[in-house]
Amino acid sequence: MKVLRGFAEIELGDAGTVVSIGNFDGVHIGHQAVIGSAVRAARKRELMSVVCTFDPHTRVFLRPDAPPRLLETLEQRLGAIETLGVDVAVVIPFGKAVAELPREEFVTAFLCRALGAVELHVSQAFTFGAGGRGDVEYLQTMAAENGFGVQVVGSVISAGSPVSSTRIRDALEVGRVAAAAELLGRPFSLVGSIVAGAGRGRDLGAPTANLAVENTFIPGRGVYVTEARVAGVVYPAITNVGVRPTFEDDGELTVETHLLDHRVSLYGKPMELAFRKKLRDEVRFESADALAAQIAEDVSQAVEWTANANENLRYNADVSSRVPAGE
Repeated sequence: MKVLRGFAEIELGDAGTVVSIGNFDGVHIGHQAVIGSAVRAARKRELMSVVCTFDPHTRVFLRPDAPPRLLETLEQRLGAIETLGVDVAVVIPFGKAVAELPREEFVTAFLCRALGAVELHVSQAFTFGAGGRGDVEYLQTMAAENGFGVQVVGSVISAGSPVSSTRIRDALEVGRVAAAAELLGRPFSLVGSIVAGAGRGRDLGAPTANLAVENTFIPGRGVYVTEARVAGVVYPAITNVGVRPTFEDDGELTVETHLLDHRVSLYGKPMELAFRKKLRDEVRFESADALAAQIAEDVSQAVEWTANANENLRYNADVSSRVPAGE
C-alpha cells in the first residue's frame, strides 16, 4: 500500500479512483465495512482504491479542550488499513486550512481534482467541510452535478447496537478485552518502546518490561494475559496495567509485561502488546511476599489459558482441514 501525505496537492492521475474517507480510529469492523466496500468496487471496476484518513484526528483539532483518547497510533491505523487490500492511503493533515474549507471546495478541489474520485464510499454519519456542513445528502447532490457516485454503507450491528470506537473504549476500560476484540476484528494492542523501570518485578520472581506507551488510550487497570510482539516474534506474556498500589500511594500508571516462557533482552526495543484476557483487577497487598505469591498464581493462570487457547487453535485448524469444500 502506498502512503501519501497531503491534501489538495495530491495528484493520483486521471485513471479514476474509488475512495473511502473517515477518521477510522481503531479500524473496527464497522470501518472495515466501509473500506471493504470501496476496495471491492475498485477491483470490480479495475480502478485504484484510496482510503483517506486524518492526522491529527479531527476532534484533536476541533476540540483541543477534550481530545479523544485514540485506540491506535497513526502507524497502527495504516497497518490495519493495509490488511484490507487498499492500494493508496492518503493521510490528510487536519488543521485550520482543511477545517475551514467550504464543503463545495472539499468535493471539487479534493475529491474530484486531487483524487479523481469516480465513486465515494462513506458511512451515514460522515460530515465534512467548514462547520461540518457537508453531509451524505449534500454529497449525493454534488455527485450528480460532478459525475461521481456515492455509496452509503450502513452501520455494522453487534449485540443489538452499532459498532463504534466509543463502545470499544467502554469495553476496554472494564477489561472486557474479548468483547473489544470482536468489535475490532482482532485483539486490541498497545505499541511503544521498552524503557527502564523500578526493577521490582525481578525481586518478585517475575522480571518485567516497562512499555512507554504511544497510544493515548490504555485499558482499565488490572492483570491481563497478553501477547508481546518484538522484532517479528510473538511471546506469550502477562501484563499489569496499574499504579503499583502495594509500593506507592500515588503511583504513575505503568504497563509492565512479563514473558511467560522466555528470557529475552527487551530494553530499548519497540514492542506491540495484544490484550487477550483479563485475569483480575489490580489490588493493594499487605506485603511484597503476598504480592509475589499472587503473581506466581497469575503466571500459572496465564500459562494455562495460553495453552488452552493454542490447543483450541490447533483443533479448529485440524477440523477445518478435514471439512470437504462447500460444507
